[in-house]
Amino acid sequence: MTRLSLVAGCAALPLSLPLTALAQDDDPSGRRYLLSGAQVITMQGGWTPPAPLDILIEDGKIARIDADIEAADATEIDLSGHLLTPGLVDSHWHMWNTIARGYERSDQGGFAGTMKPLSGAWTPEASALSVELGMALAVNSGITYVNNWAHNVKAPEFADAEIAAMAASGVRGRFSYGYPQALGQGALMDLADLETTQSDWPEDSLIGLGVSLRGPDRSTPEIWTQEITKARDLGLPVTFHMGGAPEAAEKHNVAALAEQKMLGKDIHVVHMTSAPEEDLRKLAEGGSPLIISPWTELEVGYGVPDPGMMKDAGLEMAVSVDNTVLAGQINMFEVMRLTADLADGHAHKQQALPDADVFDWATRQGARSIMAPEGVGTLTEGGPADLIAISTEGLNTRPAASPDFLLTHAAEPEDVSFVMIAGEIHKENGKLTRVDLGDLTARADAMMGDLAAQAGVQ
Repeated sequence: MTRLSLVAGCAALPLSLPLTALAQDDDPSGRRYLLSGAQVITMQGGWTPPAPLDILIEDGKIARIDADIEAADATEIDLSGHLLTPGLVDSHWHMWNTIARGYERSDQGGFAGTMKPLSGAWTPEASALSVELGMALAVNSGITYVNNWAHNVKAPEFADAEIAAMAASGVRGRFSYGYPQALGQGALMDLADLETTQSDWPEDSLIGLGVSLRGPDRSTPEIWTQEITKARDLGLPVTFHMGGAPEAAEKHNVAALAEQKMLGKDIHVVHMTSAPEEDLRKLAEGGSPLIISPWTELEVGYGVPDPGMMKDAGLEMAVSVDNTVLAGQINMFEVMRLTADLADGHAHKQQALPDADVFDWATRQGARSIMAPEGVGTLTEGGPADLIAISTEGLNTRPAASPDFLLTHAAEPEDVSFVMIAGEIHKENGKLTRVDLGDLTARADAMMGDLAAQAGVQ
């Protein structure tokens, strides 16, 4: 029997939502769109030079990409003066705490000291509202696929609330079922509810299911081996943090994973900020991709990541915003800029990590690294109609010497004029089309004030 998702008290969402509500309608819009006038970057096989192409959208998918398409019965949207690209992919985002923007600094101390009492006071309604706010921030920044790294699932209703909020947003992504923040290193996460959730999951959905674990840095060998094995038995992709802080990197846990044959394309490791090159190469040899979040790695004091060394180690790479608690804003353009420039700084030369490669990490390769559905991160005939249009006529973007520089160093969320996900328009003429921002931010502000008071955080 399908379990109900209880999100009582969250006015923008239904009071109960079955997991079957994740399933897409056969024709979510009933409309065809012809996107014309833009310079299109398809990212098929990697960076592709912009070309003047039209894109025909039918039933939430890309039906055709070609020059001068004739489609008299389609709604034409003129995107002249724009670069049209695949939507951005965020590979690691703790969406449950989105409303706690900036609470890394409080009278309780830094990030860990502040989030401990807040996570204890957290409610399913707060998780749902955080995801709702996060999805609006994602769309505004041009992110059309989100790996929701849910690491404060204190009970099944917390998972249900986040899943319901993701489904209601219409944004594509993955719910990576996690653990309570207070869970001890020697205690198992709720594997029984994970299995129940997986058994109820519909096949035809914008939202997929994965697992976020504590991994070898934050749980005992008995626990992490059992949890990874269970996730693999269920056929679910796994992600965990490792080697971020220097003391964590000193454990060299990549060797323990390799010894237990628990590396591979389904094991997605986050951070490795302080890891030596030898450990990065061992991770690459094991076939596991690496996800970095350079802004938050700097903020939390992990050190200065070296994306160029990570690439040279042979790793498939993806990038992420991580969370608003540390990062403040959700801005994948800033993440790309910092990623490219950190590599240059470490190498003491310009373009040590080409801008085109970084954009690939935020689209095609990022999607491939975390096993997103086929076609995510590219514009391909038959693939999902998840795409964004970035103005080349704005104050930030005109003039710009090259499109790869524009996308990774000049553009900002305000330059994302148009966002489409599964054939549905989420942002048009620079405005979100499915969100009442005034209402959303007011509810988030009130909720966070109540939680901070309850947790005794100022």
